[in-house]
Amino acid sequence: MGKRTQAMVVYDAAGSQQRAAKRARPSADAAAGAVVPYDVMTPIDAVPLNAVAPRPRWVPAPPAIIQQVPEEPAYLREHILPALGLRDDLPVHFVDSKRVTDTDLDAHQNRFRLPADGVLRHLRPILTAEELDAANLLHDPLPKPRRQPEPEPPLQLESLTAEEGKKVRKKRQGMVHGGLPVRMVDLAAGASGELLLSRWSSSSGTIVKGGGYMDFVRRCSFREHDVVDIWAFKQRELRLFGKTMVHESHLHLFIVKRDGTQQQSRQE
Repeated sequence: MGKRTQAMVVYDAAGSQQRAAKRARPSADAAAGAVVPYDVMTPIDAVPLNAVAPRPRWVPAPPAIIQQVPEEPAYLREHILPALGLRDDLPVHFVDSKRVTDTDLDAHQNRFRLPADGVLRHLRPILTAEELDAANLLHDPLPKPRRQPEPEPPLQLESLTAEEGKKVRKKRQGMVHGGLPVRMVDLAAGASGELLLSRWSSSSGTIVKGGGYMDFVRRCSFREHDVVDIWAFKQRELRLFGKTMVHESHLHLFIVKRDGTQQQSRQE
């Protein structure tokens, strides 16, 4: 028998490590069926499309409402102010516009109501603190808490008069309201006598009232449902070296129809 020649085998360390790693690596089929723990899974940061809120659309703010001041009547300084004995360069202030209601012409109401917003914005700034206090306009009225009506003692409503021998009813007197002296002016009726400007504490309504109001309003040019502009002016006293140069006047409220035409006075 012949002798077998033995070959020399060289040990490859790098190749041995690669083969060992290949044997330790699991196959694709085995990995597909393996159970992966829940805590090692990374959550998906996604939101369904239907759940995404749409972006709000930008809507521009509405423009501020600016009240248009009507043009001052041309005849005011030429005729009205001189006829009242006032300076023709007197500052005249626009108060507000309103629609004449039936209550403004009602003899039972006996008052002319002024727009509350115009009184607060335009009439109050031209009055002094004493004048505001007289008209009950110095402080804003506080809201009154609701109270249960208290029982009142019975009133003696009937009394027998010795002269007529008839039963008459005694009327309960209402609350006495003061006021700031004021005169109303209309082109057809002229100037009224001294009236009173006051604000009711109960309803916060500012009104002009007083004796002679109905006699004045019957001669005025405006009717029910007419739109009128209200102008206010007041002449302040001016003294120079102890001498009165310009006298103090009442507060005047000039009522002008919006269409610019003044009708003839009413027939009583």
